[in-house]
Amino acid sequence: MSELGAGASALAGSIAAALPGSNPASISLLAANARLREVGPGELIFRQGDAIPLTLLLSGHAAFRRTTADGQLLFVGVAYPGEFFGMSSISATVASTEMVALTNTVALSWRGLDVRRLAETDARFALFVIDRLSLFATMLTEKLDGFLHQDAQRRVIRVLARHRDLFFSDPPVLTRTHLPGLVGTSREMTGRVLRALEREGVVARVGRAGLRLLDPRPLEALPREATNQPGANGGAPGLVLA
Repeated sequence: MSELGAGASALAGSIAAALPGSNPASISLLAANARLREVGPGELIFRQGDAIPLTLLLSGHAAFRRTTADGQLLFVGVAYPGEFFGMSSISATVASTEMVALTNTVALSWRGLDVRRLAETDARFALFVIDRLSLFATMLTEKLDGFLHQDAQRRVIRVLARHRDLFFSDPPVLTRTHLPGLVGTSREMTGRVLRALEREGVVARVGRAGLRLLDPRPLEALPREATNQPGANGGAPGLVLA
């Protein structure tokens, strides 16, 4: 097999792994129409305010970040490899967030028009889109419920548990600067919670923005479905609205 053919085959394999049970013809069509990009940390994969593309991370991690009306940058979610994002591209939705690489990242993307055309001809793919949008709606509801009924400390612990592999890796992918947006609290409130967790011996602040996990028990006490660790829901971790 030629190098070009091997690359196309690997690309189709990655897409098929993210779309289990899909029509092989649809996989081939997606592979043929994909835009492949390699981006470094801090580089944008798509911009807030642009038409949102369907996106698949082949490797690396990314964050969803939005700029508020008063100019604040908030990190509102994290993207892991092997999952599709931007399913609302099927209806030509404008992105309310931007997707920014946290690490060296390889991403595939498709125009919303191509996604819609595929859904019109492939019922399995259309159901996959519906399932992902339903999951997103459920996660959004859970996040709003957390804002209303969970105290700030529990929300911080939940975020640290969901992204444990990224906060406590060496070097870390996520740092203390990402916490306020992911938790949905102010920097001051998040700082107070971290100081309380330090006094309790759960974490220690390291350097200007790092964290070290000292006692994992509070994180492990959360229900398994509240985490984003591999295998938490029977598969690879995906988008988290923390």
